[in-house]
Order: sequence, then C-alpha cells, then structure tokens
Amino acid sequence: MSEEYKLSCFKTFKMFNRAAYALLLILCLLTRGSEITKSNFFMFYYLGAFLFMLLADEFIFRPKHNKFPYLFLDIRVYLYPILIAVGTAFCDVPGVFLVVLLSLIIYLTCQDLVFTDVFNTFGNYVKRIIIGFICGALILYVQYRKDITGVWILVSVVSLVLFICMLMFIYHSHYITVSHLDDRYTRLYFKNADMISENKKLLHFQERVEKVNSEINYQKINLTKANDDLAKINEEIVSLIGVMKYFSASFNVENNAHKMLENVVEIKQTGAVALYLDKDVYMNEEPYLEVISDNAVAETLLKQDIENIYNTILRRKSVNPLVICDNYDFKYPYLTGGNLCNAVVFPAYENENIYGVMVVTSSKYDFFENGYAFYESSIMDFTSALISDRLYLQTEDMAKKDGLTKIYNRIYFNQFYPELKDEVEKSGDVFTVCMLDIDHFKRVNDTYGHLAGDEVIKAVAKVDNDFAKKYNGTAVRYGGEEFLLILRGKGVEETLKILQEMHEIIKNNVIEFEDFKIQVNSSMGIACFPETCSDIHDVLDRSDKAMYYSKEHGRGRITIDGREGEEYK
Repeated sequence: MSEEYKLSCFKTFKMFNRAAYALLLILCLLTRGSEITKSNFFMFYYLGAFLFMLLADEFIFRPKHNKFPYLFLDIRVYLYPILIAVGTAFCDVPGVFLVVLLSLIIYLTCQDLVFTDVFNTFGNYVKRIIIGFICGALILYVQYRKDITGVWILVSVVSLVLFICMLMFIYHSHYITVSHLDDRYTRLYFKNADMISENKKLLHFQERVEKVNSEINYQKINLTKANDDLAKINEEIVSLIGVMKYFSASFNVENNAHKMLENVVEIKQTGAVALYLDKDVYMNEEPYLEVISDNAVAETLLKQDIENIYNTILRRKSVNPLVICDNYDFKYPYLTGGNLCNAVVFPAYENENIYGVMVVTSSKYDFFENGYAFYESSIMDFTSALISDRLYLQTEDMAKKDGLTKIYNRIYFNQFYPELKDEVEKSGDVFTVCMLDIDHFKRVNDTYGHLAGDEVIKAVAKVDNDFAKKYNGTAVRYGGEEFLLILRGKGVEETLKILQEMHEIIKNNVIEFEDFKIQVNSSMGIACFPETCSDIHDVLDRSDKAMYYSKEHGRGRITIDGREGEEYK
C-alpha cells in the first residue's frame, strides 16, 4: 500500500477505534452491573485493558505523525490480542463477551493488514498462527479447561484450528485482493505510462503541427502581401501605360506634366506632389512649376523651396533620389513646418543632365517603404515624352515663327487670325490691331548692308515681342520690315499708351553693328473693334491704312484709325 493511502487510514482507524473501545467499556460495565458475571476482577481488568488500548491508539494514530510507526504497529498486533486473551485465564468471562473478544481480535488483526507491505511471506503466516493459537488457546481452552473432557477436547482443538484458519483466510483473501489490485494497478500504470508517452508524442506532433500551421499562416500572410504588392504593381504599370498613351497623343509638355502628377497622386495617394522644370527645357523661356496638393501649407512650402531644392540637386550632381525627410527626420532645411512625415526628390534628367525635379511628400509613416520605382518610372516616361514633344515643338516652331526674329510669321498669322476674330466676335471682347513699319529701312540696307538690316529687324521684333508678352498679346512679323501687335481686351486709349511707350523704346534704341551705331524710328497705326470700326474683318486693313498715314505724314508717329488728324509720338 502507498504511504498516502496508509496516512489516509490513520484518521479513519482512530475514529472507529474510539467508538469500538467506548462500546467495549460500556459493555464491560453492563455485564458486571447486570451481574451476568460477579467477578470484579473481570470488570477492572477489561476496563483497564480497553482504556490502555484507547490511550495507546491515541499515541500511535496521533495526527502529527509524518512517518509510519512500524515498530508500534508490530507490537500492537501482538500485544492487544494477547492482552485481551490473557484476562480470560484469570476470571470467568460470559460466553457472549467471549464472542465480542474474539471479534475484537479479528478486527485488530484486520487493521494490521492495511499496514502490511509484503504479502505471502512465511513470517506473515507465522504471525497469524501465533496470534490465533495463543488467543484461541487462552480463550477457548483455559476458560473452559474444567469442562473440557473427552470429546470436548477434540471440539476445543477443532474450534482453535477454525479460529486460526479464519485469521489465515482473512489474511489470504486480503492478500489475493491486494495482489489482484496490484496487478491491475501495474497494468494501469504501464498503460498510463504508455498513454503519457503517446500524449507526449501527440503533444510533440501537435507542436509540430502548430509550428507548420504558423509557418503556413505566415506564408499565407506573405503570399497575401505579395499578391497585394503584385496587384499594386500591376495597377501602377497599367496607370503608367495609360499615361504613356496620353503622352503619345499629346505634344503639350505642360499638359503631360499635369497628367503625370495627377497619376502619381491618384495611384500613390500622396499628400502633395510638385514638378519644377528649368527654363529652355522645352522652349519655355521661364521655369515651369506645378503643384498638386490637398494641403495649402504644403503647397506654399513647395512653391517657396522648390527652386532651392532644384539647385541642391544640381550641386549634388547625382540622378539618384534625394531624401529630404524620412519619418519626420529632416535631412535638409526644406519643407519644414508643414507637418510632413516623408519627402523625396526625384531628379528629372536627360543623358545624365538634370533639367528639373519632382518632389513627392506625404504625412503617412513609412510612405516610401515599397521603394521609388514607380516615381522614377513616371519621371523617365515624362522625359521620353518631353524629348518627343520638344522635337515636335521645335518643328512646329520653325513652321510658325520667323527664322530671323523668332516671332510668329505671316503664314501662321493667316492660320490663327481668322479663328481669333471668330472667338472675339462671339465673346464681344474689345480687339485692337497695331501695325508697325521701320522708317527708312531701305536706306539702312543700302548704307550699312543687309546684315545690319537684319540686326535692326531683330531689335524691333524683340521690342514687339516683349510688349506682346507683357500685355498678353501676339507679335507677328507681317512683312519685310512690318510688324503686328495684336491686343485682346484693350481699347484705343489703353493701346495708345502702350504704343507710345513702345515707340519711345524703339526710337531710343541704338543698334550697334560692327563699327556703326544705327538709330531707328518707326511708324505705327491703330485700329480697334468696335471702337474705330464696326466690322471686325476690317480691323487689320484699317490699321494698315492708319500706319501708311503715319508714313506719308512725316513718319515717326502713331496714327489712330478715324483720327488721322491727331498726331501722337
């Protein structure tokens, strides 16, 4: 039996033993009090014996034991039965009480079985024989020795043997039961051990399955992310193809730039994006800048800093992207104060020559974690389109503009002027045409040569073109030394002030050619729809007549259509 089982029996035995001894003490007093026996020795002996056994068990089975009192238990199994049996040798004991005493001896012997560790040994059998023989002999033989004669001797011996056999039977039955339980326990133990081993294997297998599942889930996550990335890349590629198709159908650089920026904002959901192109990149005389932003502060900062950013890129002499801000960590003193989290500059270059920059910003954390490929592809596609656009613009410019003066020529004027008149007529705008002729131009050619004449023509054309740009007009070389300044939305008086300023600049301009200094003057004529003529189709002819009136009446003057008598210089 296990020690845990034995310890659990201590409390139970103590409780039952107390009850048994208490009942025996009462039975002893009742036996004497009812005079079933008249022996005072009987009463005092068994009262003392049962009281001793009660006190001894209190000591042996006390709760504070943490070890088994094997010695006391061995002494107890011999001492108690002999103590009970010895009393019968000195006094007459009623028959009923003898049965109780024999039952008590069996009860005490059975308790010993609980604390027996090794069964089926010679010593255990001898112990039961000795206890049975001594107790049986004392109770059965000594008590009735006077009455045992003849055949009763045989009866006494048989009774003694039966008593001993009863003790042996109880022991053996308990032994068989314990052996059977022990076998079952052993089988169950090994079965349990096998189950524990299998459980460990299952747990190990489960851990492996969970690990595999974790890896599968991780791979699923990676696969999902990869699919999302592929879908995003595919979306970016499709958008770039769409932009390239747009580029191929358009030869307007500024429209192409706007389309590219719109695509970047739409696909990447940027906070703000800007494109800066240096002057003379696509026949633009001034730098080009466009900003698309949902944040007014970011737009202001981009317009404020982008030229400095472009100059920084030029000094760096590298076409690689430049990180201005990485997750609120500003590397350069640009774009600060706009709550920008990330900002990267992508140089626009052609044959390693940088001509502009695209700046992409965002308020999102780790915005550029997927790299810069989309932005670099966008700017490279724009560069390819820009090269084609520039060739187209140069070819178109050669067809539209005069080769010497670089302002619009007569051929292009004949194309756009009818459309312009229709637009003005539909809109009801004021429309003014000014015709200018260089005074004594033939004398310049005859005196200084045709090359000098070309320089004079270029100087006057430049003044004409400068004023056209200043007042949103159009400058045209109409003939050899004749020029037009077409102004929309400006009346006669406002145009007169413009021409007076222009006339003064031409007159005071001295053209230096070789060792010569050439003084130039001009004659001008003004016609305005609807102020000087009611038919817009007559404006050009009326301005021509007003100019010839200036030439025929002293040159170096301005004539207004319908007011030929008035002289303006």
